[in-house]
Amino acid sequence: MALEYLHCKSEKRGRDRPDLLFVHGAFCGAWIWAETFLPYFCTQGHACHAVSLRGHGGSDGNLAWTSLSDYADDVEAAMDHVGRPVVLIGHSMGGLICQHVMGRGRVPAAAVLLASVPPSGLGSSAMHLGLYAQDLVWQLGLLQTLGPHAVAPQFVRRAFLSVGASATALAHLVTRLQSESPRATAEMMAPPQPTPPSGDDRPPILVLGGDQDAFLPVSAFRETATYFGADLRILQGAPHGLMVDSQWWQPVADEILSWLEAQDL
Repeated sequence: MALEYLHCKSEKRGRDRPDLLFVHGAFCGAWIWAETFLPYFCTQGHACHAVSLRGHGGSDGNLAWTSLSDYADDVEAAMDHVGRPVVLIGHSMGGLICQHVMGRGRVPAAAVLLASVPPSGLGSSAMHLGLYAQDLVWQLGLLQTLGPHAVAPQFVRRAFLSVGASATALAHLVTRLQSESPRATAEMMAPPQPTPPSGDDRPPILVLGGDQDAFLPVSAFRETATYFGADLRILQGAPHGLMVDSQWWQPVADEILSWLEAQDL
């Protein structure tokens, strides 16, 4: 199966840094990293790669029966494609997939879990949405069944972006979202919990999320950090779409860079 990869090679690499491999979340593709994170991290000395999971973006594959395990296979294939140590950076569903890749024994140089689905799945998110954002649940159903043309732009802003995000950021999102695998979506409600790496195999892990995330409560990020013994950063005012929000992408990127430097990566 052919997977789509986006690459950005750094021209200012000094010491040997691990490459960064970005894994997108549900309804998206590798394109979501291309506007901001890929070029920015390249200017900071990191070679960068983003993969579109099967059935997403320009990758082959039928989403009808695709499982979370299939997506984990894709990330492992991407790691093999890069062919050298990587820092896994996964967003939302992509963060959960990275957790399962590590649980299979494929240990990266480090992992960054951005606005990540926690190991227990989306139970806390479903309660959060049911209490505070029932309209978002309805709009997600329209996105899944009818596609992005049926979704109100104000939903996309509220779901992914901060109040002050630019109209350009919104326009990039509205037309490029897609349907997600029904099987993977169902599995995310109560996935098998990944085995956390331990001992000498345990990589440094950063969990980073915002307290204005429309999908995931702060308790979900705390759960993930506790489960993996990871570092935790909660950004006050940050939304779910950390890499596409015009106000938040650079503070988030700088937080990741600072953490990588602290790990000597």
